[in-house]
Amino acid sequence: MATERKNNRGRIQIMGDVLGLATAGIKKTHIMYRANLSYEQVHAYIAELIERGMLEQATSDDGTVYRATEKGRAFLHYYGRLVELLDMPVPTGLEVQYISR
Repeated sequence: MATERKNNRGRIQIMGDVLGLATAGIKKTHIMYRANLSYEQVHAYIAELIERGMLEQATSDDGTVYRATEKGRAFLHYYGRLVELLDMPVPTGLEVQYISR
């Protein structure tokens, strides 16, 4: 009996998923559920993306939201191009908005 093994996402793909979800601003818990990450993982990725200048934290009436910065949107653009070039499947189930050319 052959079983199909699903590949785990890599670090770059997860960063792309988080940034794609954060293009319009999103709460941490929504990132966690939509990107299928644990609390520890989402906290670590958000911290890294903020440190790298790709994600910014803002306070709204609803609480803290995260938005992709210009640098984060540039990452999405190049990541989307790489996905196209390698003919990789675009992540499904996420509202990822890869910026086109």
